[in-house]
Amino acid sequence: MKKYLKTFATVLVTAVALSGCDFGDINVNPNAPTDAPMNVLLPAAQANLAYGIHGDIAQFTSIFLQQTSGVNNIYLTVGQYDLNGNLAGRVWDGNLYPGAMNDLNIVIRKATQQNAPHYRGVARVMMANALGQAVDLWNNVPYSDAFRGNDAERVLQPRYDRAEALYDTIQNVLNQAIADLQATSSTLSPGRDDLVYGGDRTRWTQAARALKARYFNHLSKVNAEQSARDALAQLQAGTFTANAQDARIVFGNTIDAAAPWFRFSQSTFGTGIRVSSTLVQLMQQRNDPRLPFYAAPFSATSGIVGARPGQADEAGTAFVGPYYNRAEAPTNFITFVEVKFIEAEANFRLGRLAEAAAAHNAAVAASIAKVTVSITGAATNAVANTAYISQFGSETAASITLEKILTEKYFAMYLDPEAWTDWRRSVTTDRPNGVPALQPAANSQQFTGGRLPRRWPYPISEVQQNRANVEAQGSATLTDRVFWDR
Repeated sequence: MKKYLKTFATVLVTAVALSGCDFGDINVNPNAPTDAPMNVLLPAAQANLAYGIHGDIAQFTSIFLQQTSGVNNIYLTVGQYDLNGNLAGRVWDGNLYPGAMNDLNIVIRKATQQNAPHYRGVARVMMANALGQAVDLWNNVPYSDAFRGNDAERVLQPRYDRAEALYDTIQNVLNQAIADLQATSSTLSPGRDDLVYGGDRTRWTQAARALKARYFNHLSKVNAEQSARDALAQLQAGTFTANAQDARIVFGNTIDAAAPWFRFSQSTFGTGIRVSSTLVQLMQQRNDPRLPFYAAPFSATSGIVGARPGQADEAGTAFVGPYYNRAEAPTNFITFVEVKFIEAEANFRLGRLAEAAAAHNAAVAASIAKVTVSITGAATNAVANTAYISQFGSETAASITLEKILTEKYFAMYLDPEAWTDWRRSVTTDRPNGVPALQPAANSQQFTGGRLPRRWPYPISEVQQNRANVEAQGSATLTDRVFWDR
């Protein structure tokens, strides 16, 4: 954990200039500067959450999803579906509860005391995002009591809130955030200390609505029609219209202030994750022009060869490619591409096929442009990009299907934890292996009986320090499901 704290401090100083240890309990982080001003706490929380989402969360979920494969060290065990409580705790105990969420809670409290709704609005959007990540990984989690370790009536063993209720909480927090962001006055407002939008409240409002649409869309298995209507209502209220509006952090261009995947690749564990043969083969079959940006050949002569899920030390296989494996790679919270795919899926579920096709096509084109053009320029990839869009991004009301939407979203959301949520939502009686259809990894029989993972186990720290509340949640193995995964 010490290396992560050092990373966040370095990243924070650099970013502001330019624009596991044991915590004892989840309520108190001895390293968190609780008396720091909001303009220090906010960027620290943003950087911490970004590193959590695109660090261990993205690494482990992309392995489950077979976008990547773990080939050695802890990543091989994760690839064989042995994600234990110690590994799960790296996110819970580091990036989320004593990290980003604790800092955001302090910002919200300070902003209320100082009559600074603009700060509170940004912090609430980030808190909703963090809480959504926790629910989607663990199902029931603490929230109502989670940050009361320093209250007059100290709560050191917080109760767990029901996941269904927390999804309502997420929507309520985002509603409050929008109201805060639209406040006509605020004693203090974020500026350069806001690593995402530099204090642009219009963009933050768009991001809040995009997140509301995401979490409504997650309920597709709970109520397919209502979740679609609710998601579309948020998009129609006003959200992203271009890639440039993505909610993201672009870190510095030095190793100490770099994006998460680049820092990981430069570490001693950087060889532990390779691009999966599942992803490589699917993209090669489609001549997908994003593949050389997603995957880097092991050597100049090896070509792009994927590593088989669950197999050890796959010699000569591809590493994560230059789109993410560079210091200044985007670290996304939610994007225009995701919004267009939500629009496509929601319209499809409501039988609005022409609208679904149009949104799908826009999402494909935006993803191609973002991944390929942003690095090399339009002319370099024009022929391949046009050919791909003509074949896979030119759907009509007569040709669009849910499988096409989810397949394209699988490619577009490469290394984003949201892709694992989408896959879990795609698993039905008719599609028992989801979209795309995945086969269990090799050597996974002993850990999950050869079944694909559907959630994370609770951290060992919680089992040790909050046992009664953890045990009250019932079974929490990798093959159990979160509430919306029916």
